[in-house]
Amino acid sequence: MDEVREYGNNGFRKHQVVVETGDGKWDNPVPVEFTKDTIEKSKSLQVGDKVSIDARVNGREWTGRDGVIKWFTSINGYKIQKEGGQDNIQGEPDSSSFDTYDEYDDGIEEEVF
Repeated sequence: MDEVREYGNNGFRKHQVVVETGDGKWDNPVPVEFTKDTIEKSKSLQVGDKVSIDARVNGREWTGRDGVIKWFTSINGYKIQKEGGQDNIQGEPDSSSFDTYDEYDDGIEEEVF
């Protein structure tokens, strides 16, 4: 579980939670990002909590200086339910909850890989 981090001059905040989805034999850690008002939904989580997370998968295209197009994927959570418990916060997100901020964009295009 990561701490809440702030990026850029506009105060964009993000909380990353890594969810273990493996079967015990094969690990499958999945990072889920919570942004804006959804951060409050993830802050009460503790390592070892069993949860269900409703999320949206977002993709983004990036073109390098060499013209090669690459794709990036992120998972943005908007609802959490602890196993055997109540939802941390109910309700569907508004569309602004899915705005993304590229923490790696420094305005200079360069080769990523």
